[in-house]
Amino acid sequence: MLSSLKFKLAISISITILIAAISIGAIGYESTLHDVHALQDDSLRTVAAMVDTSHITVLQTAGLNSATLDDPDAHVVIGLIDTESPAPLSGSNAQVRFPDGLANGLQTITAQQTEWRAFVQPWPAGGKLVVAQLTEVRDEIARHAGKKTLLRILAIIPLLIILLTVMLNWMLAPLARLATELNSRAPDDMRPISSQGLPSELLPFISSTNTVLHRIALVLDQQRRFVADAAHELRSPLTALTLQTKNLSMQDMSDDAHQKLHEFDRGLQRANDLVDQLLTMARAQLSVSTHPNEVILEQVVRTVFEELMPYADQKKIQLGFQQGQNMASAMTGATMLDWVTLLRNLLDNAIRYSFPEGRVEVAIHADASLITVEVRDTGPGIALDERARVFDAFYRVPGTRQAGSGLGLSIVKSMVSTLHGDISMDFNDPVLQSGNVVMVNIPQRNQSKPVY
Repeated sequence: MLSSLKFKLAISISITILIAAISIGAIGYESTLHDVHALQDDSLRTVAAMVDTSHITVLQTAGLNSATLDDPDAHVVIGLIDTESPAPLSGSNAQVRFPDGLANGLQTITAQQTEWRAFVQPWPAGGKLVVAQLTEVRDEIARHAGKKTLLRILAIIPLLIILLTVMLNWMLAPLARLATELNSRAPDDMRPISSQGLPSELLPFISSTNTVLHRIALVLDQQRRFVADAAHELRSPLTALTLQTKNLSMQDMSDDAHQKLHEFDRGLQRANDLVDQLLTMARAQLSVSTHPNEVILEQVVRTVFEELMPYADQKKIQLGFQQGQNMASAMTGATMLDWVTLLRNLLDNAIRYSFPEGRVEVAIHADASLITVEVRDTGPGIALDERARVFDAFYRVPGTRQAGSGLGLSIVKSMVSTLHGDISMDFNDPVLQSGNVVMVNIPQRNQSKPVY
């Protein structure tokens, strides 16, 4: 998570929002304190004006019962100074006596060791009128208002962070879609990445990535062509050697020479099989047709069974076929020859590694969207830690005594990947952990009518 660009952006912007909110809150708090103090000063002037216009008499509030007030100290007090018969103060602070000689206007004064905010103006009958309020009360009111303003600002921070997360998800959604599209590609899919809908800042990166993909595609194409050309060039001399070996076997020679010639012929046969497998792999790694081909799966099974039946009879292995209830034709980019090659390699591998007098079953189910092929055998099975490697070219499970090139499952894997399918393995008998079952799933290109 610490290396995630999205996480770093979210943390950075969240910290920025937090610092900005705290700064704005502090400024708002101080501004609210100033505004509340100014409003309270205006209240003092207003009360003084009402007294001056005789709307309120100096003694009018003296009769108020302070016990009925919610906060008696929060109310202003009114009194006269600089006169021989000063009026008693109104409100709950009737014992307070403001000093004489105060200047006119707003000011902060101290009376009997208590700080007051007072407004002083001349009184028409003589002396001066004082309208005052406790400074402590004023500050408490101002701080309360400031805290409300600060809390309102801080309360917005979670909402801003949520909005930030939503916006980041929306802005980075094209990258997520691009990652999903690339992860869903087949290993040999080297198509250029489309820059449509991506931010302009990513265009140089997309361009560089497309250049690399193009180079990899060229290298893979050269590799496939090399394998195909090498296998093709090897076929002619191997065929000639095979013919010469057959001609030589018809000549009179000792039993020892015949035995050595027989071993040589077996080596040539293995070499021919390897060349055929290399050519098959080269064809399997080529791109499939862009137009779907319709192949009758039942015919594929019949062709492969006829080809491998003699080999199965040599080991006394029974071949079985289970046909799905909805048996549809295959609509993929693979041809009839491709399907025969795929099933033949699976079935040949199953027969090769099954115990004598065992059984190999082929099950095919195909509907309008998916083709499923299963090949089960009664061999020793493949251990869990070996299943990932058996699809590698030329890899053979340690301890295998059966002849082979190690290309059969690799060819199947290449063909399945080219057709955008998947392949997996499991034990045929999970309890005894014996036998092997290979499961292949290949999507249909489009809907087709069932074949019965």
